[in-house]
Order: sequence, then structure tokens, then C-alpha cells
Amino acid sequence: MKRSVYIIVFFILIMITQVFLNNYNIKYLTEDEIKWLKDQEAIIYAANDNAPPLRFVDEIDNQYKGVVIDLVNQLSLELGVDIQTVPMQWDDALLSLKEGRTQICDMFINKERSQDYLFTNSIYNLRTVLLTESDANFNLEDIKEMKVATELGDYANSYLLENYPGVELIYTHNVEEGLELFLDGNVDAVIGDEPIITFLLVERNENLNPKYNNVILYEQEVVFGVAKDKPELVEILNKAISQLKNKGQLEKVQQKWFGISTPLIDNKNSSETIKTMIIAFVATSIVAVGILVLIIFNNLSLQRLVKSRTNELENSRNELQIIFDGISEFMLVVDDDKNVFKVNKCFDDYVKSTKLTLNDNNCKEYLSKFCNSCSDCLIDEVCKQNKKVIKEVMVGNDVYEMNFQPLKNVSKTILITIKNITLDKINRNKILQTNKMVAVGQLAAGLAHEIRNPLGIIRTQSYLLRINDKFDDSAYKSLDFIDVAVRRASKIIDNILSFSRFSSKTEKMTDINQLIERLIEIHNEAINKYKIVVNVESNLKEPIQLNVEGVEHIILNLISNSIDAMSNGGVLKLKTCVEDGIFTIICEDNGCGIEEHDISNIFNPFFTTKELGKGTGLGLFIVYSEVEKLSGKIEVKSRVGEGTTFVITIPLERNNN
Repeated sequence: MKRSVYIIVFFILIMITQVFLNNYNIKYLTEDEIKWLKDQEAIIYAANDNAPPLRFVDEIDNQYKGVVIDLVNQLSLELGVDIQTVPMQWDDALLSLKEGRTQICDMFINKERSQDYLFTNSIYNLRTVLLTESDANFNLEDIKEMKVATELGDYANSYLLENYPGVELIYTHNVEEGLELFLDGNVDAVIGDEPIITFLLVERNENLNPKYNNVILYEQEVVFGVAKDKPELVEILNKAISQLKNKGQLEKVQQKWFGISTPLIDNKNSSETIKTMIIAFVATSIVAVGILVLIIFNNLSLQRLVKSRTNELENSRNELQIIFDGISEFMLVVDDDKNVFKVNKCFDDYVKSTKLTLNDNNCKEYLSKFCNSCSDCLIDEVCKQNKKVIKEVMVGNDVYEMNFQPLKNVSKTILITIKNITLDKINRNKILQTNKMVAVGQLAAGLAHEIRNPLGIIRTQSYLLRINDKFDDSAYKSLDFIDVAVRRASKIIDNILSFSRFSSKTEKMTDINQLIERLIEIHNEAINKYKIVVNVESNLKEPIQLNVEGVEHIILNLISNSIDAMSNGGVLKLKTCVEDGIFTIICEDNGCGIEEHDISNIFNPFFTTKELGKGTGLGLFIVYSEVEKLSGKIEVKSRVGEGTTFVITIPLERNNN
């Protein structure tokens, strides 16, 4: 009988202990609450960007850090959801929460805020102090006569105006600005949270200065303010906050930033925690050693599971960050307020290399070189239409493609990618030029066939007329003119066919004088139109071996460039020579010349000083490219109003080997 009673009591104790432990480690969220969390596009915490050590953007790595940021990260792990942290100016953070663009922000409670926000249970206690000059006769009532620097939107503002009417408030963007005003003697005092004031004084080595004194004004509980349209989130956060307190996570965060002794974390629940621990100890002491071992094993398993999940989340974040930083295109993530809260390493390196000055996180600061104006902003268009927008922009001589992509499942957040497509653009133009040359070649071949037939008939009839003895001298003279015209037309057709052939790397023996003569004839119409005198000099009596197509492109573009520079007439000098195995081409004109600041850019693709529609900016780029292919060098000398000289040297030894 006794044995049966003992067994029953034993199992009752086991059940009591298990109920206790299950209640302690229960999965505290309901199915509806879990489903609600999963249905959210995002949970965004936004607060002050410069309130160290509570929250601040680290100047070294540009990361949002601080005591409260760590608390939010602990909440993220506890709930198993991603809570994004976004730095803002304090008044912007409050407005963003009020409008529902963000979901949570830590704050004091007052009557005005109760109209705009919902509130959770307390997460920590915070003292607010007034930093002023030391004065043994100082009384709190003296505040009524003081000029006090305070952060715009801070709880302290309404507190001061209510309790010390007559005080003059000087509003700043953050406590640090107010402190600078105080240290410079522009205000009588600065008000702020005690950890922030202490941190800023230590940073400036002023914390032990007897000139200054911290006056404690009040100590209150800090809660999470929640957007009015998210009442479900309040109960979820309350449960998570309770769990973090029971696990001692809040104290650990406190110790990380401040050490053991500090009033920041609310320890009102410490007695409850001790009471719970005593009950747990008594209950587990009664249960058999075997049950204790089982409990320890289960707890260890749970800890390993939590640690494993935490590592998985951290690894996942690290992998995404590595991928984000490893992409060679510039990447930025912005919100609909045009604040940049993420950039990849490539763009960060670009900002540092260009010594771009960033005064805040607004995208205007980051994209100043890529966007000409904010009046027609594409971010507004993307947010409004919720679809991708692509735009090409010129930055100097480079062409960039900007891609604005709204991120799925993240409300009003846009990914901007910026890619340098200059080479792609050049290659596309080269392909177009090649296709045009193919078309010219086909057209030239067709024209040659169609024109040479009637030319052949004219030549034949001229011959038949010549053997007629009845013509006088004037008729024969007319036939001579006809024959000359026929030969000239045939020569022009030969030149067009020769130039329109496909380029190749083939080298062959070439009479450079005939090649230049042929290229000049192609420009005869423009030469005659602008009354340009062409002088050709050469010491080459024999053909030389070179890449004909490459040299043709070089000389043709140089002639064309010189003609464009002499629209009012002038002299074009072309000189070729070979000395010590070096083939030299000199093209000299007395045209308009080139501005000194433009000379370094003339070989860049798409650079042109000609009027719109009269130049592509590729002529001299093609010359430079062809000279490079032939292992040559190009020099240019120019004076505005006097003319320009191009000197090109190409080694023939390379061609002969």
C-alpha cells in the first residue's frame, strides 16, 4: 500500500515539475500570432542615428550599433523574424512611426504620444539629466531663466515646458549638437539621457571637469512605441520582452556596454526571478536524480538548438553580406524617404576613392555624380508604379546604367544598381559600324555592277567612234574627255570597293602613295567644297608590308578630322616616311585647333566638340585603337587658331617577323 502511495506521489511530483518547466519554456506565441508575424512584409525599428551608446551609426564601419540595437537584435532572435534597424534623426523617426512607415521605436510615454502610438511593457529604465556649469547655489527653479539645448521631438521638451515655464529651448538634431552649443558657451545647459551625456563627455575628456555638473531631472521606464495600425504587435513584443528578462538577456546586453553596475536595465522583476528560481530548485530537488539528468539533457539540447539556430541566422546574414559586397556593380538600398541604409563594398570603395563628402544618408549625397536633378526623381516613380525603371547617364566620358528595382516583401524599399556600360556601348557601336560597312560593301558591289555595264558600253562606243575617219579634231577631243571621265568613274568605284572590304589582320605589300591618293579621292567633294589644298610628301618609292585595312582606317579618319577643322579653307599636309624600321605618318592642318584642356580627352570614346548630329566622338578613338593594334604610338600637338598635327609611328619589324 505504502509502495503504491509513494509511486503515485512520485508521479504527481514529476507532473508538477514538468508543468512548471513547460510553463517556463512554453512556446508562448499563439498560432494566430505566429501567422500574423509571417504575414508581415517587414518589422522596422527606427530611432536616433546619433545617441551613443544607446544607438548610433559607427563612423568606422557605417553600422547602426548601440545598447538598444542589441536589444532589438535579441528580440529578432527570440521571435525568429528579421527586425530591420534604420537610423534617422529623432523627429523623423517619430513621424515615420506615426505614419506607419516603421513599426517600433523605444521612447518615454506621455499624453501627446499616447494619441499617436501604442505602448509595450517596460524594457529598461532611463535617467534624464541637465548638464550645466557647477554652481553651489544652483536650484532647479533656475531652469526657468535658462537657455537649454534639447533634441527636436524629445520627451524632455514637454517636461521642461510643463515644469519650468519660461525656459528658452534651443532645438537641435541630436544631443551631440546640443553639447557642442553648451561647450562653446552658446546655451546655459543641455538636456539628454544620462548614458548619452556621459558617453559624449568621456569622448571629449570632459567627464571629470569640475566646471560641469549633471543634475538628475527624472527617471522613467522606457517602452517600445508601436504603430497604431499594429495592435497585434504589442502583445507579441510583451511576451518576447518577458522571455528575454527571464533568460537574463537584457542584463547581458547591459554588461556588454556598461558593466554590472548601472541603472539602465529595469530590475523590478529580479525578486520574481529569484522566487521562480527557488521554486524550481525546491521542485527539482524532490524529483529523482534520473529526472534531473533528463531535464539537464533537455535543457542542454534546447541550448544547443538555440545556439545552432542563432549561428544559422548569423551565417545566413554573413553569406548575404558577402554576396552583396562581392558584386562588382555599385549597389544601394534606399527607402521611400530617399535615405540610404545599405551600400555594398564596391560602391563604398568608389565613394572613398572619389573623396565624396557625405553629410547625411540622403541618396542625393551618394548619387550626386549620377543624378543631375532631384526634381524628376526616379525613386518616386518606382514607389508609385511599383515596377523596375532603367536609365542611362553620362558621368564624364563613361556611360552608366542605373537600375531601380522595388524589393519584394519589403515595403517601400528600393535596390539601386549602377553599372558601367561604356565598353558595352562601344562594342555595340562597333557592331553597328561593322553592319553598316557590310551594307556599304553590298551596296558598292551592286552599284559597281550596275555602273560598270554602262561605262563599258560608253568605252566601247568611244572606241568605235575613234576609228571613224569622218570626225574632225574637235570630235576627237570630245572623245578624249569621255574616256577620261570613264576612267575616273571606274577608279572611284575601285576605291569604294577597296575601302568597303572586311577588315582583317592580314599584312601585305602596299604602295602607300597609291593608298593615300585613293583615300583623298574619297574626300574630293569636301576638299573642293571647302577649298582645301592637299600636299602629299613621301620618301617611299617601293611598297612596304603592313596591315592595309588598319592603316586605311587611321589615314581616312585623320583626313576627315582635318577637313572638319578647316571649314573656311586651309592646307592639309600628309607626310609618310620609313626610317630605321619605323613607318611614320604625319597629318598636319592649319584649321581651328584644339583647346588645351580637351587634348587629353580627344581619344576617349564619345568625346566630341562638334555640334549635335555632326560627330559621334568615335573617329579619333578608332584611330587610337588601330594604332594600338599595330603596336604603334600617336602624338598630337595643337594650338587654337593655328592648327593641329598628328604624328603616328608604327614599327615595321613587328610586321616582318
